[in-house]
Parts: sequence; structure tokens; C-alpha cells
Amino acid sequence: MKKSMFLTFCFSFIPGAGQMYQGYMKRGLSLMILLGLAFALTSIISMPLFAIPIPIIFAYSFFDTYNIRNKIGTDLQENDAFIWESTSIGDAINKLNMKKKSTWIGVILIFIGVYLLFNSVIRQLAYNYDIAWLYISIRSIMDYLPPILIAGVCIGVGVKFVSKK
Repeated sequence: MKKSMFLTFCFSFIPGAGQMYQGYMKRGLSLMILLGLAFALTSIISMPLFAIPIPIIFAYSFFDTYNIRNKIGTDLQENDAFIWESTSIGDAINKLNMKKKSTWIGVILIFIGVYLLFNSVIRQLAYNYDIAWLYISIRSIMDYLPPILIAGVCIGVGVKFVSKK
């Protein structure tokens, strides 16, 4: 059953909400998660580079809402699934070894935890107790760490692509 066109239009402006209104909860939730991650990375790391996907997610979500609405009740209707479970992305993720995947997730979580610990707790303690050299050192490291990590990841991925035939 097709939903109200007016409410579909209203919900389509909120990434994921239009999909959820049409009954595609997993798809809508995955769009909301992607948008939240893009906002979080942009604000935490203070790199506008991560803001690039935000308008793309908005546009994709808007038009995907109408594609879903038009396919409901026809032979073209798709099953609800998370975006990362789609065939192309899902195949790429499934090719990775689960051990490798969990190792990378663990490393990333450790880096984020250390970054947040230094940026919010230790830096604030150094400022409160007037340990100027420690505060300046931590501030310098925190200012340069995100771009260095992102650059390192980009260089590593680039070298990996170039080294494969």
C-alpha cells in the first residue's frame, strides 16, 4: 500500500526517515548511521573533507524515497536490507577475512579512544593544573594527528592499489 505523497515528501528531506516511512527500516537506519558518521568525523577530526558525503547522502536519500514509493506493489519492489548488505558492498565486505575485519575495527577503536582521552581529559588536566609544556605538546599533537592519520591511510591504500596488478 502506498503512503501519503505529502508525508513522503516531508520525510524525504530527512535522510532515512523517508525510507522508514515507506517501511524500509534497515535501509533508513543505515542512511541515518552514515549521515551521523559523516557529521561525527567532520566535527571530531575537524576536517571538512569528511563533509563531502553529507550532501550526497541527502540527495541519495531524497530520491531513494521516491524510488521505493514507486516500486511498492510492483514486481520491482526490493527487500529491506542495510545499505552495506547490498550485493556489491556486501560481496566486498564478505571477501575480507573476519579476523582481519575485527583486527582493523579494534585498531580503529583504540586510535579513537586514545585520541579522545588525550584531547578531552589529559589536555584539560594539563590546562587546569597549569602545566604549560604538557598542554602545548598535547595541543600540537592533537592538531596534527588527524590529518597525519588520514594522509597515512590514503598513502597506504594508494600504495596497495598501485602495487597490485
